[in-house]
Amino acid sequence: MSTNISRRWFIGGLASFGAFGGNRFFRAHAGTFAQGRPNVTFGVVSDVHVRLGETGEGFAKDYETSTLIHTFEWFRDQGVDAVMIVGDIADKGLVDELQFVIAAWLKVFPNDKAPDGRHVQRLFVYGNHDYEGFNYGGYAKKIWADETERAKHVLRTDLKANWENIFHEEYSPIMRWDVNGYTFVGAHWTADKCKGKEETGIGGVEEFFAANKKLLDPKKPFFYFQHPHPKDTCYGSWAWGHDDGRATRALTPFPNAIAFSGHSHTTLTHDQSIWQGAFTSLGTSSLRYTGGAYSKARLPEGYENGGGDAAFDPYKIMAGYGSTRDGRQGMLVKVYDSHVSFTRREFVYDQSLGEDWVLPLPAAESKPFAYAEHAKRSLAPEFPAGAALIVSQARGKNRGAAAKGKNPAIPAEEKNVYVLDFPAANAVKGGRVFDYEIIAVPKDGGKKVKRYLMADGYNMSPDNPRTWRPQTCRIAADQLPKGVEFRFAVRPVNSLGKPGRAIASDWLPAIT
Repeated sequence: MSTNISRRWFIGGLASFGAFGGNRFFRAHAGTFAQGRPNVTFGVVSDVHVRLGETGEGFAKDYETSTLIHTFEWFRDQGVDAVMIVGDIADKGLVDELQFVIAAWLKVFPNDKAPDGRHVQRLFVYGNHDYEGFNYGGYAKKIWADETERAKHVLRTDLKANWENIFHEEYSPIMRWDVNGYTFVGAHWTADKCKGKEETGIGGVEEFFAANKKLLDPKKPFFYFQHPHPKDTCYGSWAWGHDDGRATRALTPFPNAIAFSGHSHTTLTHDQSIWQGAFTSLGTSSLRYTGGAYSKARLPEGYENGGGDAAFDPYKIMAGYGSTRDGRQGMLVKVYDSHVSFTRREFVYDQSLGEDWVLPLPAAESKPFAYAEHAKRSLAPEFPAGAALIVSQARGKNRGAAAKGKNPAIPAEEKNVYVLDFPAANAVKGGRVFDYEIIAVPKDGGKKVKRYLMADGYNMSPDNPRTWRPQTCRIAADQLPKGVEFRFAVRPVNSLGKPGRAIASDWLPAIT
């Protein structure tokens, strides 16, 4: 796919990029911080999903702009020079929804200006919802039955004209901005249909960076953003919503590249939301709701409290973990000569999601956020002293599933259930539990059964009361070892896979 880059853009780009050379960055040691004002400060959010009401008026429930306005206000008060939205702005891909967003923006940044008169740059791109959301569930068709009238409200009818009419900014599939001498490149979703886990990717990205390689100043980081995750970067190969590898190939020659992506809604409390390899890549979570079920998509077992992910299991007892009214997240990025800091925040409770990630510059010389290095430095979560695992029995229904294609319906039936109760494993400061591994261990040494539970408050601040609530897991008896005594062991695990010490139950009678 060719990339539409205007002549004005290209000439401006030549002027603002430095000459490419063989210069090495100076080395800054981890923990070394520049004093004073950062060179550039910007906010980052993704997947804001503003949705028009089903009657064509107002907002759909829980999909309004109040959190977005609040987030813009917080960014404004931090003195940002720019705000980035990494796609899925308009949930159903409607003109009306994007107009709600610009109204929210101008309420906080009138005429694109901060209170002190500085220009604040919008760094927005389309995601799959902006591109094709009008088709999801036939939403637009239900509101406007007439095809001609419906076309007036759908962004996809003319992505370029609608963008320029709403944002008063020239549109091209790949866009570039200069903010305080730093380069930002954003790529719009142009991949046609969303495929879920394995996306097509953004057309023209490889061609763009190949053509402009000599124009990128190696003495500074530059910032690239697209909606799907660059393949095999943040969250690894199991990441839901990664592209087909073209962005990774495009950015690999640039150790000073810092990429942002969204799409999966994976929480910023997950330490695999930052990755370092040939370049740096960050997942940006979501300002609407955080995902968690995808985090174990690499495991066939899924989570006992997982939702409608690839590992959805109709035989599980527990409902999915819901987070539509909280877990709304974003980042504040500050760029200094010696480092870049990433502040993670939840915007419902206005709480920090953990210590800042601090990326020393040059990124090419030190990789503290390479997964192996990051995991080595991380602290294992631990249960409090004297913690006990209490097991009881109850009755409950499995989830069940409707018939789909050739798969018959699976009924929801009442059955025997084991209930596991134990305290939260956040006894060590900085040793944050992300999930629990639950193992049913047969006394005769037979095959163990493993299950997983997302920790309550996994997507919240370490200071949020939810992270300290006692945990409960329910597992159907027919999913456990039969005909032999067994016991449960529960082990807390952090988001980089480092486990803490397990606690175990007494031996339990055989299930017949």
